[in-house]
Amino acid sequence: MSSVPPRRLLLAISAACLPALACQVERTLKVGSRPPGATVRLDDQVLGETPLEVSFEDYGTRRATFYLEGHRPLSCRVELDAPWWDRFPLDVVSELLLPFGWRDAHSLSVLLVAESGDVSQRDFEQVLQRAEALRRAGPSGPRPTLPPPPAPAEAAPPEGARPEGRR
Repeated sequence: MSSVPPRRLLLAISAACLPALACQVERTLKVGSRPPGATVRLDDQVLGETPLEVSFEDYGTRRATFYLEGHRPLSCRVELDAPWWDRFPLDVVSELLLPFGWRDAHSLSVLLVAESGDVSQRDFEQVLQRAEALRRAGPSGPRPTLPPPPAPAEAAPPEGARPEGRR
């Protein structure tokens, strides 16, 4: 009967336990609003009411939308950037070889504006124009509007040249 040397056994146990220790990063997003109590959506998922703290897995640009009775809805982009120790190739070392329980906390706080009650004709027309642009855009979304090209300027005669008609 052959026995496994203790050194190899320890190495095998360590290799088997390494995945259990990996990815010890706690990523959190703390969300608040003034006044508190707004319902929060992050992308297409309702998170709850402010103030709240949620965990997340992926970095990148997200869309946060806030709804509160008597206030205008507010939608904004949230940039969840990875810290220096959680970017490739450093993340291999920080998450696999040094599983200390890293913490990456982000926060978002917004000020909600109370509704005035009446919608002005100008606001209503802007909403209708935007809706029409979205309707015509199709699945790819609206195209950005480009500013009109500048009017061509009259070319100045080269230095030393005489204007036409003069001799």
